[in-house]
Amino acid sequence: MSARYPLLIKSVQILAALIAFFGLCFPEMLQSAQLWLAVGLIVLIGIPHGATDYIIFQYLSKPFLGTESLFNFYRNYILIMGAYAFLWWISPLLSLGIFLGLSIYHFGQSNWNYLNNTSKFVRIGLYLVWGTFVLLTPILLHYEEASGILTQILGFQPAPISKTWRWAMVFFLFAHSVYLCLYLRAEELISRQQFQNELVNLVLLFLVYSLTPLLLGFAIYFVFWHSLGSVMDQITFFKKRVRDYDLKNYIQHALPISLIALATLGGLVWYQGNIGIHADLGAMFMFISVVTLPHMLLIEKLYEEWENKEEPAVLIQEQDYI
Repeated sequence: MSARYPLLIKSVQILAALIAFFGLCFPEMLQSAQLWLAVGLIVLIGIPHGATDYIIFQYLSKPFLGTESLFNFYRNYILIMGAYAFLWWISPLLSLGIFLGLSIYHFGQSNWNYLNNTSKFVRIGLYLVWGTFVLLTPILLHYEEASGILTQILGFQPAPISKTWRWAMVFFLFAHSVYLCLYLRAEELISRQQFQNELVNLVLLFLVYSLTPLLLGFAIYFVFWHSLGSVMDQITFFKKRVRDYDLKNYIQHALPISLIALATLGGLVWYQGNIGIHADLGAMFMFISVVTLPHMLLIEKLYEEWENKEEPAVLIQEQDYI
């Protein structure tokens, strides 16, 4: 996102700095409102960023999930979600490990996908380092809070980690990320402006994670850095294939699946309340992971297509677009 959308990244950085300052001055207020704020951000932007998968599928040059048929795509998409939901039922620990590993790669890829002038091996390393930093740092900084959610997911309480070790791990992740930025700049693989933006991103994310509660801090990263960047990447992808494609078209195409996802999530919350239990964040996390897994696989295909610099042979009119 830093290289492709400079105005967006500057806006995100300013907003993040304001949120971090607000967290420093009014921590109790953010703590009491964090769930509503986090859910609101994810509902408005987080969920819609993955709701155009069926459109992406139609414009991939290579088959996805072993098919070129839209009907088979839906069928296989649902089968993957069902199989992963079943795996959550029989082995939460394995399922959590799979989701964390894929999320680390996915988050790193969304940040560094503009880096096409180096080997795939180097890019994967960058993806894993960045993704590990953005995913594990808030967990380590707010381990007591995260431990309660993990207990709901796994059915047992994770082992305690001393504050000293947690801060040491956070420092290592931060320092490793900074080192890789320095390496990329020294090798002239990124420009000075890109280097500065990446360092500012790291510092601001650390401040946001440190000064805001767990759920809100991660929601800020997920929505403003990851989801907005992904939306812009998808719009750019569609623009190369659909004449005059814009944000309005994206919203129209994302709305149906977004509403279905929200209705399903709302049904889960209603069911939990109907049987007399409070909203279970662990169950919500598992639901999100199930609907996200095939999306992450599809976005991998989108970026593979992006690396193939050939332009589409045919552009279609927007009014003919499905």
